[in-house]
Amino acid sequence: MITLSEKSKRLLFIGFFIIFSIGTGYALYYFFFRPTAPPVEVQTPEELAGTLGSSGQRGATTPSQEPGSSTLPSAATEPGTAEAGQTQGDVTLLRDAVTQAVSPSSKGGTRYYNPEDGRFYRINDDGTLTLLSEKQFVNVDNVSWGNSSDEAILGFPDGSNIYYNFEDQSQVTLPSHWTDFDFAPQDNEVVAKSIGLDEGNRFLITSEPDGNGATAVYHMGQNADLVIPSWSPNNQVIAFSRTGAPQADNAEQIYLLGKNHENYKALTVAGRGFVPNWSTSGKSLLYSVYHQRDNNKPMLWVSDASGQDIGKNRQKLNLMTWADKCVWSNDTEIFCAVPIDLPAGAGYDESRFSDVPDDIYYINLETGLSKKISAPDQNHPVSQPVLSQDHSKLIFTDAVTGKLYSYNLKY
Repeated sequence: MITLSEKSKRLLFIGFFIIFSIGTGYALYYFFFRPTAPPVEVQTPEELAGTLGSSGQRGATTPSQEPGSSTLPSAATEPGTAEAGQTQGDVTLLRDAVTQAVSPSSKGGTRYYNPEDGRFYRINDDGTLTLLSEKQFVNVDNVSWGNSSDEAILGFPDGSNIYYNFEDQSQVTLPSHWTDFDFAPQDNEVVAKSIGLDEGNRFLITSEPDGNGATAVYHMGQNADLVIPSWSPNNQVIAFSRTGAPQADNAEQIYLLGKNHENYKALTVAGRGFVPNWSTSGKSLLYSVYHQRDNNKPMLWVSDASGQDIGKNRQKLNLMTWADKCVWSNDTEIFCAVPIDLPAGAGYDESRFSDVPDDIYYINLETGLSKKISAPDQNHPVSQPVLSQDHSKLIFTDAVTGKLYSYNLKY
């Protein structure tokens, strides 16, 4: 009979104790301390269809896709709208991310800046997305777009400026003391403010977009903040100046500044806080001002603004919104985003009320019609409104989320 020595018994006991301890510890961990698996996210068939391409693989694209463009994800729609056979008032989500510097393109579609990757794109009318350039521009603060070509002047938080031509991919650095750029109708020139450290060295200037041929046109001095560069579509006016003589009843006199120092008639506006918006031909001007008669809320007005007709046919449109929330379809038709409610004094500071949802209005200056056309579910605060090339849609960013939407204007 085989017997174990005391030493062997001791080793077996120690081994058994170690195995028992490990097993007991694992059991305690499994039943009491083990982290539970996260809940599985269930996707609906519709969500899966939006995630996968037509071949069932993520990121798959259609064979007909052209180089330089890509198919956008399926456009999401607001509650109560349809993706096909849309009627007036339907709102479609075009880009589910922050979208900046929205502008119509002469090639059709809508240009914009994507702050996430620092690149510029165009959403085409057929729903495809075109990358305007592989070049990245990080942290762009403001963009002044060309009118007839894909070129722009980019401003950055440190004050630096870059002219970039997306058509030939050329780039030029502009002086950092230039600001508030606006392109001429044919993009051959720009107007800007040149802000020197000394008030005696502050001028309204014109130059070629790349900075060549700079010319000081008007001395602004201490009134630089009262000058608004804005090149008219008819090529007559390059800026407005709120430096006119004081007027009765808290009105304001606005000078229209011509490129060659033309002596244009001043425009008298019935209030303060002048915000201009040229008609498509430049013959008329839509503008907003605030006055105590309207509880200092922004009020829309329109008048002639060309040559000897400046100031004629002035009309109060009885819509309380800012002119930069409107877009001209032609010289007689306008679409405006009108805040559903504004408190007294809102005209003093537009930025404080950028989160107020807007109704959409259609204005016909020829017939005098002013009509609310938005559906009840339009609850977006509208920013940067532009029209699609066929004028069937109002494209805008939500002022709170930055997402890009399309609003159907067709009856």
